[in-house]
This record gives sequence, structure tokens and C-alpha cells, in this order.
Amino acid sequence: MFSSGQDPYDPNGTQGGGGVPPYGAPGPGAGFDALRPDAPLPRKVAVVRTLMFVGGACGLALSALFLMGLSAPADVMEDVLRQQADLAAEEGLELAAGVEAVRAMMVVMAAVTGVYGLLSTFLASRIRRRTVGVFWGVVLFQGAAGALLLWSVLAGDVLALVPLGFAATMAAYMLSREGRAHYGLL
Repeated sequence: MFSSGQDPYDPNGTQGGGGVPPYGAPGPGAGFDALRPDAPLPRKVAVVRTLMFVGGACGLALSALFLMGLSAPADVMEDVLRQQADLAAEEGLELAAGVEAVRAMMVVMAAVTGVYGLLSTFLASRIRRRTVGVFWGVVLFQGAAGALLLWSVLAGDVLALVPLGFAATMAAYMLSREGRAHYGLL
């Protein structure tokens, strides 16, 4: 259809029987509304997009916090670790982490959360593009995040159940009927 609403293959308007039914209208072809080029973003896909923007911002903020922690001088970190070791000893625990080990851990965590934040924000910004690559990129990204979080839960981190739930929900929403239909994968 042209922007005027005129069908280029039916200049007199007599063959189509009234044209395309409006969005959400019952009747033949109504189930294919998601395939129209001007179809709005389905709610489930919009929820995934919003959660990915929020998760991306959180990942970038955490990465910045880890990098700020790396800027602390080594003697200050040694003093803090000594205080924590004393507190752990009062509880009957032994804290055996040196400054270099803590710094290495902070570098790895800054890299992981930073890459997550960048990828999540990038994919969320591309989610309105109705390409199969974006669809599978989001599904695989959430699957990889879910696998990493499941590994963390199995290692004993019970708090990782919350982001694991979000990752599973986002993957399920993208794989839902309306999500697949929006990307033309029915």
C-alpha cells in the first residue's frame, strides 16, 4: 500500500474487498498482524527490551564501581584486608586473600559486568529492528547469561536466582508466539 492507502495493484479499489483489516480486527488474516511492517512492538518484546536496558545500565554501573575500587592504593587495601581478617578471626574464620588476588578478582568482575552491560544495552537498542539476527542474538545472550547464573547458583550463590529468573523470563518472552511472530519466525 502507498502512504495514501491506495493499493498499487488495485487502482480502482474493487478487487481487494475493502483492503487490509485494521490492526487487531477479527477476520481472515487477523493472526498475521504482527507480520505487518508497521506493527507495534509486542508487549513481551517491549518488556524484554526494557529489562535489557535496565540490566545493561546495572552492568555498566557495577563495572564502574569495580574500576573505582581498583583505583585505591595498595597500602589502603592492605589495611582494609587486615581489618577484615581480624573480624573474620573473631568469627572463627580465616581470610586468606592478598591485595593482588583481590585486584585480579576485581578486574575479572569489572570485565564480566562491563561486557554484559555493553552487550545488553547494544541488543536492547537494536531490538526494534525486526531481523532474525537480533532475535537470535537476544535469545542466545539471555541463554548464555542464564547458563552462567545457573552455574553460580549450583556453586552455592542463592542470590543469583533473581537474575536467573529474569534471564529465563526474557528468553521465554522472546521465544513466545508473539515474539517469534514479530520477527517473522512463526
